[in-house]
Amino acid sequence: MKQRIYFSARLIMMFCLSISLLLSCKKETKETAAPEPVIEETAGSVSSPVLAESPAIDRGVEETSASLFPGKTLPGGRVATIGTTDYVDFNDEMALTILPDNAANTFALAPFYIQQVGSAWVHVKENNTGNYKPAFKSEYGHFHLSYENFEPCIRPDGKFGKPTSGGGCASINPVKEPRRLYTHAGDHWIKIYAYDYTSSSRTFDLLEIKVTKGPIQLWFKQKDGDWYHWNSIGVGTKNLSTWCTSIKEVLISSTGNASSIGFDNLKVLMPSFE
Repeated sequence: MKQRIYFSARLIMMFCLSISLLLSCKKETKETAAPEPVIEETAGSVSSPVLAESPAIDRGVEETSASLFPGKTLPGGRVATIGTTDYVDFNDEMALTILPDNAANTFALAPFYIQQVGSAWVHVKENNTGNYKPAFKSEYGHFHLSYENFEPCIRPDGKFGKPTSGGGCASINPVKEPRRLYTHAGDHWIKIYAYDYTSSSRTFDLLEIKVTKGPIQLWFKQKDGDWYHWNSIGVGTKNLSTWCTSIKEVLISSTGNASSIGFDNLKVLMPSFE
């Protein structure tokens, strides 16, 4: 009888020990499991910009009487005490909605691309107005917001669609598709500035730019009115945060060749107040 009791007690102890070890292993695995790393693209550096003569004839400002103020589709960006940091990535649905035909055929016509960032609106447009020297203006009347993930096809109804694996052409909602900006030609000039309800020229920081087709030349005007420029910035994500702070305006074009250029993901810091 005593032998049976001893044997049963030993079995119970062995069972409890097994359960304890199992739970301990599970707990250890849970505590030591490393999270998946988040891989972000590292922005490349650029050389110092060069102080330049102003491309503008005077210090004229933008006309705000016809300015548009589209709402942001979704709350985005990193909000801090100093302001909001967000990407002007040509994907904002509200910005695409106000374009004629939603730029479904990639042609972005006036009013061009306007995206809310924090307390202001960033306007990306052709530099076809204002008192600029002729070499810094163009008159194409549009730029292209090409689809980022596919080359469009033409559907039977004449509208742009997305190619399918079976050789078909599926319909799309153009405001839901990511885009990238491309100029029409090498002498095409793009202007970037910001405004709000009371100011036609807000100060902002341009922290990064992703050049998708280049090289590009980039000019920027500081808050004090001085202009600087890079004569050539190659393809890739470029860190501009050392220089492009407290600026009022950006001009972008090709380096003077006949080829168009492309860019995306303008990382903008918009101060909370002017």
